[in-house]
Amino acid sequence: MPNQPIPVDQAQEMIKTYTSYMQKLGVDMQKQTQSVSFKLPELMAWLTKMTGIADELRICMGDYPAGHPQAGRTTVILWPYKNGQPAKYSTKPNPGGGETDCDDGDCEEVDPYNDGQLFP
Repeated sequence: MPNQPIPVDQAQEMIKTYTSYMQKLGVDMQKQTQSVSFKLPELMAWLTKMTGIADELRICMGDYPAGHPQAGRTTVILWPYKNGQPAKYSTKPNPGGGETDCDDGDCEEVDPYNDGQLFP
């Protein structure tokens, strides 16, 4: 069932199955991303900013492009969504404070989050 914690043994088995799958594809997992770590205070501060802007968080898989210091490594991108679309924020100030409705056209997409530490 989605949107709930899973048992530790299930999580460990899922990771083991993924690693085995990648090795069968010929990937040297000692040279590939096995996890991405985010510092909790920074991540929580960003998530707090997403409150009211987003109603969903998609965790997308990504690959660093050529020329990037981590080129060829996989990572995750935390992408906020609202009503099934990438979340947006208003660039127009709200005189009353709070969030301004993005239906007025003065909006930009929220930048996704990814500045995690890759392991190994």
